[in-house]
Amino acid sequence: MKTTDVLQVYDAAYAADYDNRFLLLPDIQSNTEADLTLLRGLLGPDARWLDIGCGTGYFLSKFPGVARAGYDLSAAMLAQARTASPDALFFREGDFRDPVPEWRAQWSLVTCMWSAYSYCETVKEVEQMVANMVEWTRPGGSIFIPVLDLEEMRGTSVLYHTDSAGIYPGDFWITGITWSWAESETGKTHHHLIAPHLEHFIRLLAPHFEHVEVVSHSPVTPGGPARRAVLATGRHAKPEVARPAVVAWPAPVPKASLAATLPLAVLLEEVAARLKPGHVWRAVRHRLGR
Repeated sequence: MKTTDVLQVYDAAYAADYDNRFLLLPDIQSNTEADLTLLRGLLGPDARWLDIGCGTGYFLSKFPGVARAGYDLSAAMLAQARTASPDALFFREGDFRDPVPEWRAQWSLVTCMWSAYSYCETVKEVEQMVANMVEWTRPGGSIFIPVLDLEEMRGTSVLYHTDSAGIYPGDFWITGITWSWAESETGKTHHHLIAPHLEHFIRLLAPHFEHVEVVSHSPVTPGGPARRAVLATGRHAKPEVARPAVVAWPAPVPKASLAATLPLAVLLEEVAARLKPGHVWRAVRHRLGR
């Protein structure tokens, strides 16, 4: 989306209701709490935390006393953030695609919560944002990026990289997709949002960090895909392209049975149908006849 489109979506009314609509919904709140728990483990006594695309500053507001700051494009969202965290270092209006030289190696933790990167216009711009995040992280520091990817949105796995010896030999990468969302509640439309492949984030971060971990949260719906995030820790003073971080992936989550995903009313109807006169007797006769 273009900057003007983003600002039209994130106006004062949208900002005032944002946390309740997106972060505090019953189905989502467990993921929000999981993010807060992870952040708590990254924020030591000497922490300096920069959250880019900070929005209302919800996550920042949960850590009073920590040296923390927020950066966002929307003045309306920042107004909410300033109210929620009056002790923050600062809240600055600006574009996270742009370099900020005075932030070089100044932060122990740099985050981009809740897929704010989606509002870049291209994957190349997301790459620039990630490069800025790395630049702003001090040696030994960390980056945390919750990821919204195709597998989460559609339950579809997409192979990130393949090589081909066919008619067009070479390496192929699915670096990302675009998606749009027309909100029925507000009438606002989020046009052509960018969803880089999770492994593309890993590829961008691995040369700069000692460890990269794919964090998996509980699925929002039973049997659905888990929400994921990328956590990079131990920033190198210089990139080590020849020795990128080894990636730690979460253990596979056992798939829930179909019955576990059915509404209770449907299950009760099925039980009632199987208990109709004659069904139980036929089942008993079948068992005794073995």
